[in-house]
Amino acid sequence: MADHPPLTQAIALDRLWTGRARLLGVVASAAGPTEDGWTPAEHLAHVVAWQRRLLIWFEDDRLGRPVVRPEPGWTFDQTDAMNEHYHEATRGISIADARAAFDAAHVEVEALVRRLSDRDLTDPGRFLWLGYPAGDNIAGNSFGHYREHAEWLGG
Repeated sequence: MADHPPLTQAIALDRLWTGRARLLGVVASAAGPTEDGWTPAEHLAHVVAWQRRLLIWFEDDRLGRPVVRPEPGWTFDQTDAMNEHYHEATRGISIADARAAFDAAHVEVEALVRRLSDRDLTDPGRFLWLGYPAGDNIAGNSFGHYREHAEWLGG
């Protein structure tokens, strides 16, 4: 889980935008691949994949469909393999394409946060399929993830 205190909508929105600015600044100034060989663009593509998962989970819940996490065909025990699978699919992505995908996903995550009430974000019983507050999940798959990758990229 994310290491963030319970979030109000206002705090979550602020962290989304400050985290976005930090990550994009680091990506723009990064000298090259990280120790794992991922380029800055590939780091952005990875973040986008998790943002997309987050959006699917909440959309499935909204539509009354079963929420499958992390996604159909994968378990959380397979997270490293899943991340590598999707990294291979985006290997060599251009910074322009990664940035466009990141910007689009970020706007959708912001819209999700705006749709959720403070209770939705903080009540651990609100989204039973999570088993913990939605704010933690949103943080971990957006601005918390932005921070993590900014640090890996040296910022």
